[in-house]
Amino acid sequence: MSNPILTFGLRGAQILFSVVALGLSVGLMKAHKLGSLPATLGFSVFVTAASLLGAFVGLASAWVELLQGVIGAAVDGVVLLGNIAAGILIAYKMRGTNCTKKDIFTVLKLNGIELLNGGFYGRKNDLGVDITYWGEEDPNKLYAHCKEAQADAVFMFLTVVILIAALTMTFLHLKR
Repeated sequence: MSNPILTFGLRGAQILFSVVALGLSVGLMKAHKLGSLPATLGFSVFVTAASLLGAFVGLASAWVELLQGVIGAAVDGVVLLGNIAAGILIAYKMRGTNCTKKDIFTVLKLNGIELLNGGFYGRKNDLGVDITYWGEEDPNKLYAHCKEAQADAVFMFLTVVILIAALTMTFLHLKR
C-alpha cells in the first residue's frame, strides 16, 4: 500500500474488527461447560487471532518494503480465506436462527445448537429433548450466546471487506 493514511485506516479497522471477533469467539468458547469444545469455536478463535496478527503485519508494511508486495498480499489472502470460512461456518451452524424471538420453539432450536448450549449432559428430558448446560441452567443465556455468535460472524465478514480493500490497494500499488 502506498498511502500510509489509508493503510493505517484499513489496518485500524481490521484490528478493531479482529479484537471484537476474538472477544466474541473466546466468550463463546468460555461459555462451553460440558464435553469437548466444538471445533467451530476453536477454529473461530484461531482465525480471529490470525486476523489480528495479520493486521499488525499490514501495519508493519508501512515501514517494511518487503511486506508491501506479494508477501503482504499472501498474508492478507490467507487471513481473508480464514475469515470467510469461519464466518460461513458459524452462519451455517446458526442456520438463520432468530435471536430475539422468545418462545418455546426458539428455545428448543437454540438448545440444539452446539455453539450456544454449553454442552450436552448426555441424557434427554421427558419430552425427548437433549438436556444441555445453558438449557438447564439459564435458558436466557442461549439468547445471549445466539447474539454473540451472530455478531461474531458479522465481524468476520466485516474483516473480509477490509481485507478486500487492502488487497485491492496492494495490487494497485504493485501495478505501478
